[in-house]
Amino acid sequence: MKGVVFTEFMEHVESVHGPLVVDKIIETSDTDSDGVYTAVGTYPCAELVSLIVALSQHSGDQIPHIITQFGESLSLSFKRDFPAYYEDVDYFDFVECVEHRIHVDVLKLYPDAELPRFNTLERSPDCLIIDYISSRALEHLALGLLQGSARQFGETVDITMATRHEAEQRIVQFTINRL
Repeated sequence: MKGVVFTEFMEHVESVHGPLVVDKIIETSDTDSDGVYTAVGTYPCAELVSLIVALSQHSGDQIPHIITQFGESLSLSFKRDFPAYYEDVDYFDFVECVEHRIHVDVLKLYPDAELPRFNTLERSPDCLIIDYISSRALEHLALGLLQGSARQFGETVDITMATRHEAEQRIVQFTINRL
């Protein structure tokens, strides 16, 4: 997993819980890097999971809530750092461009990045249905990114998730309804 996710997670935890909690979760996590991450590095996803579990144990928050909240925070960072992706598109256009524009650009910079796939199944003016396909069970991160991005586009949405399995692959379907 790319280090930018780790550095953003640490910044998120510090902004929500403070620097002492960051130190605490690093101390209680089982990580090889001891909490030292660079944005351009690559680290095992298990380290992020360990940090999230430690935060859950410390804060009492449920893991899906922590991950979703982080995704919402990450969406703000992405808009700040990559504003061009948010220009001249509406929210549904933006979501659909993740697979064919944003991830293509990420792979140019980081050819070894293991990115989730997003496939559009259906789109109408008020509803977008997409599949999230990943070897990692981080659909709540995707949920947070979708929710946070909707707010940045001034959209009010209802997002539901449904999980299914096809050919030994776990697929999470997001149904996004404009309200």
